[in-house]
Amino acid sequence: MRARLLFAGFFLLITIPVLLMPADTGALEGLAARHLFQDMAAVDSLVVPNNTSQLRLMLPRETQASDAYEDALRGSLKLPASHPILRESGGLLVVHLPDAPTGVRVITRHIAADHGSKTIKISDEFGKTLASTRLASRTSLLPALLAILLAFLLRSTLISLSIGVIAGTILVVQSSHHTAFGYLFGHILGDKIFGDSFHLYILGFVFILSSMVALITRMGGIEGMVLSMTGMARNSRSVQAVAYALGLSIFFDDYANTIVVGNSCRPLFDRLKVSRAKLAYIVDSTAAPVAGVAVLSTWVAYQISTFAPQLPTIGLEESMGYSIFLETIPYRFYCLLAIVMVGLVIWTRRDFGPMLEAERQAAAAPTHSPNETPLDKSAVTQTTITMAEWVTPRSFNGWLPLVTMISMTAFLLFYSGAEAMTSSALAEAKAAGTTSYLRELLAHADSSESIFFGSLASFVLALLMSLGQRLIPLSDALITTTRGMGTLIKDGVMVLVLAWSIGEVCQSLGTADWLVASLQNSMAPQWLPLALFATSCFVAFATGSSWTTMAIMQPNVVLLAHRLGSQLPADSPIDSHLLLILSIGAVLEGSIFGDHCSPISDTTVLSSTASACKHIVHVRTQAPYALLVVGIALLVGYLPTVLLGPHPAISLGIGAVLLFAFLRLVGKQTHASAIH
Repeated sequence: MRARLLFAGFFLLITIPVLLMPADTGALEGLAARHLFQDMAAVDSLVVPNNTSQLRLMLPRETQASDAYEDALRGSLKLPASHPILRESGGLLVVHLPDAPTGVRVITRHIAADHGSKTIKISDEFGKTLASTRLASRTSLLPALLAILLAFLLRSTLISLSIGVIAGTILVVQSSHHTAFGYLFGHILGDKIFGDSFHLYILGFVFILSSMVALITRMGGIEGMVLSMTGMARNSRSVQAVAYALGLSIFFDDYANTIVVGNSCRPLFDRLKVSRAKLAYIVDSTAAPVAGVAVLSTWVAYQISTFAPQLPTIGLEESMGYSIFLETIPYRFYCLLAIVMVGLVIWTRRDFGPMLEAERQAAAAPTHSPNETPLDKSAVTQTTITMAEWVTPRSFNGWLPLVTMISMTAFLLFYSGAEAMTSSALAEAKAAGTTSYLRELLAHADSSESIFFGSLASFVLALLMSLGQRLIPLSDALITTTRGMGTLIKDGVMVLVLAWSIGEVCQSLGTADWLVASLQNSMAPQWLPLALFATSCFVAFATGSSWTTMAIMQPNVVLLAHRLGSQLPADSPIDSHLLLILSIGAVLEGSIFGDHCSPISDTTVLSSTASACKHIVHVRTQAPYALLVVGIALLVGYLPTVLLGPHPAISLGIGAVLLFAFLRLVGKQTHASAIH
């Protein structure tokens, strides 16, 4: 409890200055107007179809936020970024509408800010209010801060997120006619989440993927994949390589990765006198880091869902979430280098720090590692679904559904992207080259629908394979799929729904608006990814949950990065879009690193449990390796990128060389490693 209080106190110490930081009023007004214009009801009130040649918008005064007003107008009227908006004296913005008949009439709209009621409204020339919204205040930060603080103290993702959502809902309805109950269940859950196809497809994907994994486990597919690879384990290096390869192969879910690899490889590690601490490290480092950057996994769906709903606030389609996620992968320096680090440790057969001592103890032990602990099967929840005892394991039954899921999803992504583009846009993209063509297809693809039907196709195939080969009866298959779904209700689906809910609450309160207006004049824009990375690391380490951290941090990042990106100097090595990509990736990376090192993380606990390694031994032996990777990721990855802008492949290459050099200079071989 003392440690929890220390973390909470430190968190309050670094957040109080943010709470006290003043926000630029003009910027707040501009951002509020942006949201107002993007509301379709407000847009309809601004423009009279087929009866307008010119729109005149009277601002409350000449402000520095005019750029924000202009951006909002262009987006709401579906005008290109280059479309001119004239600024006249008295804060008047004039927009000529290209498709409207000329010489008909002019519409004048007045936008006014009432600082007493903290609202901003649009009215017509007769003073009638057409649309209104309220300005963000520093109280908009409270739901996210409360959720983080309670996560420190209570160690419960569900409780902390729930209280944050409820507190935010109460703040939202204070100045409206809604009740807290009606707003939460009617507007947020009913309209925004369960009434939205994007969220439903994501939930469907998570359920179906879990059912598919459970089914191929039951029919012996996963066991077959494991057996086909463990046969190659003949010495200490090869058994570690097998565990590493299995960790990379089971990329679709971190829990499945941890349980399968830990349980299957443990006897081999004991026989060849490799420490269970080393197994736990390999398992943990190929769980979240791999699932976090895999093109298809339960993690990918969740990660996309934390930022994609906010993309429309900057003029992008929500369906572009998958393509933006793919753009972050080359800049995921920690995850990629953590995966490389495992391979280098195995290849060089060198260790350092507590891991070296654990390896030496295991090599000297008469039978197996002294760092073992009895396997607590109750903690390994995923083992409730096992291979049927009468089934013969076959790797084919595991690989074929997984390959089908990947290939079908890829096909649907490109197909939906082509369907969403006009013939002229497709021709232009083709003319620009293959890379540009594929990028444009992914940018216009419906990612949520594609991954849903891709996973559905793999599930149907797995079901047909189990029945066609008479591996398990239909009743057993149905029970297995139900159990697969059931394992996600508490830790998966409920966390997803609460994460989306707190994102919607923060958006309604204008949390990102306040952060933008507060930080845009106090922080150099290029330092934003580093600040987000550090904050996410701390929050994830203290809470033990990367998903909680993403849910709290990510909803406010999109608009913050977009607005700060507009302030980048002309000679900046990165542009506004790259700043957005780096910022989104920084939150994802920091969340995974903090989770990876945290002793209270579920994946850390499961890694030590499945490997039958003492938990404290796993935490102590893994920490130096993770800290080395994150240090090099910052030194050659994030810092050079924001300051110099090199290609990420260069940074990753230098990082891999530095890791290799460190292991050669500092690391030492155990006696067993030297022999084998």
